[in-house]
Amino acid sequence: MRHTYHLPGLTFDPGTIVFSPCITSALEFSSSLRAYIDHFLECHLATDFGVISRSTRFDNTLAALLGSGHLTSRYFIPHDIYPPHSGLIITTHLDEHTTTIRFASEQE
Repeated sequence: MRHTYHLPGLTFDPGTIVFSPCITSALEFSSSLRAYIDHFLECHLATDFGVISRSTRFDNTLAALLGSGHLTSRYFIPHDIYPPHSGLIITTHLDEHTTTIRFASEQE
């Protein structure tokens, strides 16, 4: 199992927050999903990128330091929150000034 790491001192601008179509649809049916999304977005902004590989952590650190590229986080949501999906991915595109939130099963 991979561990989460917090990278203090790395700040970045999330830009505009964009929900994928599946997230938008799921929010209509699951009232508790919003709380999970809010919590994980706060984690992402605090550079706690969730459960990611070492190479993704390195890429995130480099992108934050350079202010270019993208930062990716991955978090798990309980099956009882929104059963068809168990993973949430948050990606900040630093060059485009946007942050996309989607289910892990969705293509970006």
